Parts: sequence; structure tokens; C-alpha cells
Amino acid sequence: MPILIRCKPALLLLILFFPGFASSQNLFDSVHTAQYANYLFLSGNYKLAADEYERLLFQYKADETQALRLIQSYRHSGQEDFAMQRMDLIWDTPLQISGNVANEYLILQILAGNYNFVIQNSRENTLLAPQEKLFFEASSLMLEQDYPQAFSMIWSADQEPEPVLKSYSSIAAEAMSMKLKSPALSGILSGIIPGSGKIYTGEWQDGLTTFVFVGSTAWQSYRGFSKYGISSPYGWIMGAISAGFYAGNIYGSVKSANKYNTEKRNNINIRVQAVFYNHIR
Repeated sequence: MPILIRCKPALLLLILFFPGFASSQNLFDSVHTAQYANYLFLSGNYKLAADEYERLLFQYKADETQALRLIQSYRHSGQEDFAMQRMDLIWDTPLQISGNVANEYLILQILAGNYNFVIQNSRENTLLAPQEKLFFEASSLMLEQDYPQAFSMIWSADQEPEPVLKSYSSIAAEAMSMKLKSPALSGILSGIIPGSGKIYTGEWQDGLTTFVFVGSTAWQSYRGFSKYGISSPYGWIMGAISAGFYAGNIYGSVKSANKYNTEKRNNINIRVQAVFYNHIR
């Protein structure tokens, strides 16, 4: 009890001389909500940040930066489609609002795979800087795997390409000089020498294994016919096995060439996506 009595005068002094101490703060007003939303956004908690920016948007008058961060929060949390829907609701004509809004809108269009739309609208947009226009056009062409056009466009521009565009041009040059394997040639080679088609595509172990299996079963079939004549069950069985291996060897070689080409193209595409995503973060 004495302790409480001694504390009361201090509390009275705080209330008398610091009236703000007694009044409770509204932690859900626009200022605090914006501060909390920005903290969540900058710390990478995009889903929670989106909730706070939604509060700002509908309870208070959110500015352009806050509205953009709402869209970016949805995008960073993997909700690109929903981000596009929210953007269309916030702005009737996103491409005509400001450079920042147009930039985000075109990013979402690229993520949706609307490359032709991005190329056309980035060229015509007066709010974007020349380097931004180049970035969007080059990104669309690279993601669409039109490497010759992207390379030509980057180096035919009037200004010196930015680092991101130089990265694109380097990847495009590599893609254009990339040596792919012919599925037809792979199949023909394996038709002549079993397994050679897979060796041609770099699968040495599979190629040699195929050669051994086809060769050994064919030899066993030949021995069966030589020893027991044309009616030899052993010869026919081994011959059927050998024919099956032979046919599978041709099909597998064609498939191996296609797999080789797909992996090469996917590797290029992954690198293009890495350049794009690193730039838009």
C-alpha cells in the first residue's frame, strides 16, 4: 500500500503537466497504418503489408506510392493476377497515370505473358523514359525467345544500353550461336550404328549400353539360327528381343536429341528470367 501511495503523486504530475500522456493514441489512423504498412513492405512481409495498404486505400485517402505498394505487395507474394485486377480497379487507365504506375502495369503484363501488348504500349507511352521503353521491349522479346530481334533492337538504339540490356544482349548472342542437335540425324545415326545417336547427343553411357545390348542379342540370335536352323525358337526369341532394342534405340535417340535441345533452351530462358526478375525487384 505505501508503494501505491508514493506512486500516486507521480501519476498526478504526469497527468497534470503532460495531458497527452492520459489520452490514448489511435494506432489505426492513416499515419500509423502507413508506417506499419511500409515497415511490413520493406521487411518483406508482403501479404501482411497488402492488408494494411488495403486499409489505407478504403478507409483513408491513399496516395499513389501507397497504392503502388499495394499492387507490388500482391505481385511479390505471387498474386500477379489479383494485382492486375486491383490495379484496374484503382486506375481506369494505368498507362496514363504516371511513369511509376505505367511501369508496374507493364511488369504485370509481362508476367501474364502479354508480350505483344507490352511491346506496342511501351513504345507509345510518353510517360516512360527511353531506357524503360527499351527494357520492356527487350524483356518481351527475350522472354518470347525472339533473340535475334532483341539483340538487334538493343544495339540499334540511339543510347548506350544499360547493364540489364547488355546482359540481355550477351544471352541473346549466346542463344543465337547455340549448337542444337538434330533429332532426325540422331535417329539416322542410331539406325546405322545402335547407340551412336545417343553418343551424338552427349549420352555416352546410354549409347554404349544400347550398342552392347543390341549387338549381343543380335549375335545370340545369329548363333541360334546358325546352330539350329531357321526354325530355332532361341534364334527367333533373341531376334525379337534384338529388334525391340533396335527400335527403342532409334526412338530413344530422337527423344534424347529433343531433350538436349529443350534443356539448352530452358537454360537460356532461366537466365533471361533471372535478369528480368532481378531488375524489377
